[in-house]
Amino acid sequence: MATNELPCGNLQTQTEGAALRSYAVTPDVLLASQPQIEDWAKLVEQGYRTVINLRSDPERAAEQGRNAEAAGLRYLHTPWPAYELEPEHVEELAAIVENPETGRLVFHCRSATRVGLMWMLYRQQHHGWTREQAEAELRAAGYDDDSMETFGFCADDYMDRVAETTK
Repeated sequence: MATNELPCGNLQTQTEGAALRSYAVTPDVLLASQPQIEDWAKLVEQGYRTVINLRSDPERAAEQGRNAEAAGLRYLHTPWPAYELEPEHVEELAAIVENPETGRLVFHCRSATRVGLMWMLYRQQHHGWTREQAEAELRAAGYDDDSMETFGFCADDYMDRVAETTK
């Protein structure tokens, strides 16, 4: 079995404390890097109602949840892996995105890379988009060639593993 430690395993190598990097893929969905405490109120001002945090650290997630909720956001902590995503993770994302209660959504991880990959898989599996269509949406939102290369590698790994389990 091929390992996907590189580059998928490197999705969490960005530094902490950087300015919020964000990519609006639709008018209601913002893919983002780690919001800082000052970002929560700004997101509320922009009309966002729900935050999904993919980061795995439970202590940090609890603190972020308190800060996001204090600003008026609904906060969900779903620590899906940086690599070796499973179909149930994409299904969980779909349930959140497609729930009318969610409203405008900020979907974040540490570097805004894992959320880009998840969004690409969601578009392919729930909207029937081709890889090219999903990549075009991410590029239009501002993701670069390096991100696309990582997404492609990780999506190929995901699709290969899914195909293995359905044999």
